[in-house]
Amino acid sequence: MKDKCDKHPVNIRGYNSIEKLAEDIGRLNYFSNKKLYGLLAEIYKRQSKEDGERGNKQLSPNLEELSKALSGPVAKAIEKVCKTCQKHMKNPYENSEDN
Repeated sequence: MKDKCDKHPVNIRGYNSIEKLAEDIGRLNYFSNKKLYGLLAEIYKRQSKEDGERGNKQLSPNLEELSKALSGPVAKAIEKVCKTCQKHMKNPYENSEDN
């Protein structure tokens, strides 16, 4: 089966496997993960809107659900980890508006 969606790459440049990328993300500062997942939530929300405007009635709500999961339960879980570690780990985004 040929992949028809060439605008979504399988790997990120510099990574030969998704497993290596996951390992590197998992080792990031927890505050960086919080920021990353927040940005992903925004990206998926935007993609949901764009797909909805293109008439992709199945994909659009699924992307919206993913965005809500990342900004809801996932964000709450990451926040708990960050609060637990804040006395041992500096938040590199603490002076940022998008904390």
